[in-house]
Amino acid sequence: MAFLEKPILLHRHNVVIRSAVADDAEALVDYFIAVTAQSDNLTFEPDETAMFADEAMFLEHLETSPNALALVAEHEGAIVGSLTFIGGTRPKVKRIGEFGITVERTWWDKGIGSALMRSLVTWADKAQIGKIHLQVRTDNPRAIALYRKFGFVDEAVLRHVLRIRGEYVDLLWMGLALGDASSEESDVSYANAAVSDVAPQRIALQGPVAIRELQPGDAQAVLDYFDQIVTETDYLQLGTEGLQFSRTEEQAILSQYLQDERKLYIGAFTHEGTLVGTLSFAAGNRRRTCHAGEFSLTVLQSFQGHGIGTALLQRLVNWASQVGIHRIGLEVRAENTRAIALYERCGFVTEGRVGRTMYSNGSFHDSIVMALLI
Repeated sequence: MAFLEKPILLHRHNVVIRSAVADDAEALVDYFIAVTAQSDNLTFEPDETAMFADEAMFLEHLETSPNALALVAEHEGAIVGSLTFIGGTRPKVKRIGEFGITVERTWWDKGIGSALMRSLVTWADKAQIGKIHLQVRTDNPRAIALYRKFGFVDEAVLRHVLRIRGEYVDLLWMGLALGDASSEESDVSYANAAVSDVAPQRIALQGPVAIRELQPGDAQAVLDYFDQIVTETDYLQLGTEGLQFSRTEEQAILSQYLQDERKLYIGAFTHEGTLVGTLSFAAGNRRRTCHAGEFSLTVLQSFQGHGIGTALLQRLVNWASQVGIHRIGLEVRAENTRAIALYERCGFVTEGRVGRTMYSNGSFHDSIVMALLI
């Protein structure tokens, strides 16, 4: 992240828009606590301060990241606005990211939001960011008007993403495309980019398939499974770089899933004990989002067509209804018609088509956003 600093005059007030640095951590935490108490437009509540425990480390990371940006708006040494953009960490999504913006209430309607947005768009274009995403409450017309002023378009309406004081709140997914749609070649070669469009050679099952929660002892099987799955399809955000976890790291991840009652990681095993399908789900970790989450589902190509994906989804829905999950969401590549048909059969509803959610083989690809409300 290049360091930015720009003095501006807003309503006769001198304001500086600049990059946030690690030394801003304490002041930023105090600022976030204050703005959270002023508005219900954020995903967290004023007493959920544990999320800021590593703010200095977080800002240090953004300072060195080429596809991330953290800005503050400052007046006489006090923070009056902030903006954070974070791009993806994997090759397919490194040119795509999402931002969040806040302005201290007494500075509303003074141009702080526009100044921060202008800095973001200018930086993103120079940084070769291809798509900027955001999510905003559908009942926040002031913010929506600001984003539309900068060219953002409506792409999806996500139902019941937040729950505030017992009421569900919908979010509008908006996006801004930048630059040429094919201006940069992917730096990862995908072994079988088009193989997902070809009917796989199906393996006949010799016995029942068992679906169970994955255990730390399954770590190597999971690593081997994903090493294979990334050679079979280009539809995943994960590319041939693989999971890039050691066996010990994967064991720790599987343990975390088992210990969190709002997470589920299940696998489908053949009679011989081979892992042939996985599904992972994680709900939000804040009070306003803990009722909702997203999942990822994969099945080895040679084992598709046996109902394994359907069985994994049914297990997820049954589990979710028991633990109080209300919204199950997903993103699926628009070209992946087989998966979309599966989700529709299981009751998922399309909420929109989001452009440029992935970049591979020299071009951007869109995603369909779907959800099931329980």
